Amino acid sequence: MTNRQYALLWIAAILAFAPERASAASPERPRLRSGALAASGAVGLEVSIPVIGRLTGSGGILFKTALDVSNNTGTAAEIDFYLDGNDSTTQAPISVTGSISSAGALVGKGTGGNARSHSNYHSDDFVDSLVKAGMLSPATEADGFLGSVLLVFNGFSEVGQGTASANFYRTLSAGDISGTIGVSATGHEITVSEPTKLVGTFRTTLGKAGPQVYSNLFINNVGLTPTGTGTVTAVNVQVSAYANSTGAPAGTPVTISGIAPGETVVLGNVLTALGVPATEDTILVYVTVTSGTATIEGLAVEVDNGTHDSSSAELRRADF
Repeated sequence: MTNRQYALLWIAAILAFAPERASAASPERPRLRSGALAASGAVGLEVSIPVIGRLTGSGGILFKTALDVSNNTGTAAEIDFYLDGNDSTTQAPISVTGSISSAGALVGKGTGGNARSHSNYHSDDFVDSLVKAGMLSPATEADGFLGSVLLVFNGFSEVGQGTASANFYRTLSAGDISGTIGVSATGHEITVSEPTKLVGTFRTTLGKAGPQVYSNLFINNVGLTPTGTGTVTAVNVQVSAYANSTGAPAGTPVTISGIAPGETVVLGNVLTALGVPATEDTILVYVTVTSGTATIEGLAVEVDNGTHDSSSAELRRADF
């Protein structure tokens, strides 16, 4: 069983994402994600959401992704999306390219007119919306999907002109209580220098006094090179830990191989996966690209073992 297959067994965690970065990409920088952007001629503000999913986790719990995409300006604009990921059953790669039309529908790239000024596109279940638009097969929806989406607001270059956010949720039904539980997340604008090394804090307190939580790690190949030029490729990453109690290396590093452009992988229950001693409950985790050419994003998601409620933090760049 590969690291990726092992990790997908832990997908029951609610997916989540953290706040955006502070600066926009240069509109002159070549777009190289999956080769599609370089060929498309798309030029504008790029906003990345590194986790888009529709998956059934343990106990038959279905997790969905709601998506909002907003044109915050007084000017209509072409908003293109580039979805990449995998069928979670067959592991077949999936790539979908399209636009948001003037009517707020998912259409073929560059068709259907520009998204209106001061408008918002909303989907309660983005993967299902792609199926209904004929862009994704019903078989993939049934199998489950995990990936990411990059949005390009053509002609925009300033932070805030275009925004995107996701809500990862499951339906709750317990006794006389019903509703949804989810975690809201804001996409971040791609900069001209994205990182190839990340760091974050992870905790596991299972079997100890107090809240019973564990942490999952999500890693996304952004699909852009560190310099914005050249050819983007799949990457191998090494995940390693340092114990909070001593500052010394802890456990055994894990290598996750062949993360394709746009692909998102998950390493579940990180402290266990890295073989960190049970005496440690908090570690610093470093994720480093060891081969290949692409930048990465990452999320630390802390999950309540009983309710599956979660909170998240974006991994920070560690190329200091």
